[in-house]
Amino acid sequence: MLLASPAGLLALLLFSQAPALARPPAQDECAAASARVELAAESTAKAPVVCLTPGLSLSFSFDSPLRPGSVRLGEPDWFEDTATGRQTLTLRPREKLEAGKRSEVEVCFADGVAPACATFVVLTHPGLGLQEVKVSRQKRPVDAYQQAEREARAEAERCHEEVRQLRAEREVPEGLRGALASGLVGETGIASKELTTSVTQKEGNALTRDAVHTYRATGRVAVDVWLENPGTSPWVAEGAVLRGATGEVLKPLPLWQPAPIATGQRGRVVVEVLATQKQARGTYTLTLWDAERQRTVVLGEVTFPEP
Repeated sequence: MLLASPAGLLALLLFSQAPALARPPAQDECAAASARVELAAESTAKAPVVCLTPGLSLSFSFDSPLRPGSVRLGEPDWFEDTATGRQTLTLRPREKLEAGKRSEVEVCFADGVAPACATFVVLTHPGLGLQEVKVSRQKRPVDAYQQAEREARAEAERCHEEVRQLRAEREVPEGLRGALASGLVGETGIASKELTTSVTQKEGNALTRDAVHTYRATGRVAVDVWLENPGTSPWVAEGAVLRGATGEVLKPLPLWQPAPIATGQRGRVVVEVLATQKQARGTYTLTLWDAERQRTVVLGEVTFPEP
């Protein structure tokens, strides 16, 4: 469906909303969590924080062999299953694990080199859990540092592009003029896709899906979600993430929600993400959460229109 349609015109308005309506997310400890951890030899070093999403397996990969039987879980009831390999530890948390909780995981190594053991603080989060953490306690080879540098450079470029886009949007007019001036409208316009009946809802969602549309413009995509609130208090989306089938994560621009979704009412949240052509062709799970990270909404099978 292209720009000339009513849905296309709606898409223009979505992609050119005034920045004042967008709400930047509050600081989130898990948003800056790294998938690479270097252990210090000193026992006084602060335990690194590793974020964990309920139902999503987390694997630790170590550069040294583990001592058999040395794994200690502070909350063993959190996990449906655990598996220990020679240099790996895999944890599968329960689906209904409450977000915002902290515990510890301790492992010890078999080679007698400092540090002899390592403790990690495990923090549960509704959407920003890691799937793999690489842990180093010995000096890494040059290629490992080069890989880390490439990853850091890619993340920096993504952040620079996001800042550039946000600054550009502050300097363009609103409405249709803004969408045209910002370069969002390519030769094929803005495509839209209706997903209301095809997206899946996770059991236990705090709000229920009412309508879902996705949009694709030049260099970005958006999910427009209408939700109904059956709870006893208003709901405001504080954060969101799109996670792909192979674990890739797309973090959004500031969310747009016109107003809190009142009890017994329906309301709207728009999630917009900078995306390459390859990323826009993927299938994602959208997770939304509130400020307390307790009332979450998880929608699966989210796809975007073809260009």
